[in-house]
Amino acid sequence: MTSTALPTASRAALRRIAALHEACADPARLRLLNLLQAGELCVCDLTELTGMSQPFVSRHLARLRAAEVVRVERRGKFAYYALADLAPGLAAQRDAVLLAVAAAHPTLARERRAAGTAVARRDRLPCL
Repeated sequence: MTSTALPTASRAALRRIAALHEACADPARLRLLNLLQAGELCVCDLTELTGMSQPFVSRHLARLRAAEVVRVERRGKFAYYALADLAPGLAAQRDAVLLAVAAAHPTLARERRAAGTAVARRDRLPCL
């Protein structure tokens, strides 16, 4: 039986899919992704909404950045995070995972609503 190597583009696509699923394989990262579905949030917002420590949140956000699942924009001394623009198939997988998790855990739906309020507040009053 002969084996056929995957084309480079296919290998890269599989790596992106694996990175996405690895990023979603942690409860803390799922919570952060759930909150970021509401929109762009500062690390201070994420720590307040989750009750997690800033170093803990930052460490998990770094993993999400490495997997290219979130993007960051620095403004002064603050870092603002948002969901990354993914290829349509990857975005659909990410959104399906987050939808299933939120449906299974009502607390996450409440957290996302609170994140929506934080996003609206942040639009009016940026971090200082």
